[in-house]
Amino acid sequence: MPSRPVLKRRPLKKSKPESVTSAPLRLTMLGQPQLLEGEDPESYDELLARIRAAINPSDIFDEIHAVDVVMSEWETRRYHRLISSLLQTAVLAELEAFLQQNLPYEPCSDRFGERLMETLHDRPEDEVEDAQRLTNAYLRHESDAVERVRAILNRIGLNEYAEWQTARNEKAQELARQYSRREPAAVRLINELLASSGMKMDWLVAKANQIECIERIDRLRSHAQSRRNGSLRELGEALRQSAQQLEDAKFEVIEPASDK
Repeated sequence: MPSRPVLKRRPLKKSKPESVTSAPLRLTMLGQPQLLEGEDPESYDELLARIRAAINPSDIFDEIHAVDVVMSEWETRRYHRLISSLLQTAVLAELEAFLQQNLPYEPCSDRFGERLMETLHDRPEDEVEDAQRLTNAYLRHESDAVERVRAILNRIGLNEYAEWQTARNEKAQELARQYSRREPAAVRLINELLASSGMKMDWLVAKANQIECIERIDRLRSHAQSRRNGSLRELGEALRQSAQQLEDAKFEVIEPASDK
């Protein structure tokens, strides 16, 4: 009676996963990523390399799924940044508007002094002997200097109050930008102004009223996340099938020796 064939485990050569640094980055046949101005190509390449190193693609289909995952993840992160930038820009505009209405004139004196000195420098020498000295005297509220500056401004068709308001608006814009950079002096001054007005920064965020825009961006982000998750599922299924094929290939049929 002939012997039954048996299954014998055959050693397999396991492919070594590629490291992040050695993994090839972009495949020409799959096209170049559509990066926006300011986005870092090196960060994209690092993300692609890390995902490829994690899945160790075995064929072109795995490569396509890997690129799809990276592109969808990159797009998701882009929408995160867009929402953050949208809020920051809107809140900055609200903060600037708040400062234009509530900023005391004293913090604006340096900006007004710069504008006034430029104006006085343009006057004939016999009218303004020393623009800087006259400006400093005006800012110290010396009566003679105040009257003289007002007379000069009226003569050339400028309004003292309007000039102060322009300086205030410019200072408000400067302080808002300094606050966004978290410069201590600006943060301290603005927090004091908000507190004295009975307001909080959260109220300015709510007043920015960007809910509709954020909702639209969030829907786009959800679509990108869905595409990424779909690519991950397809990639996972492909990897499971590959793993099963590898498991089946671990065994080979050994035919019994024929009895003669």
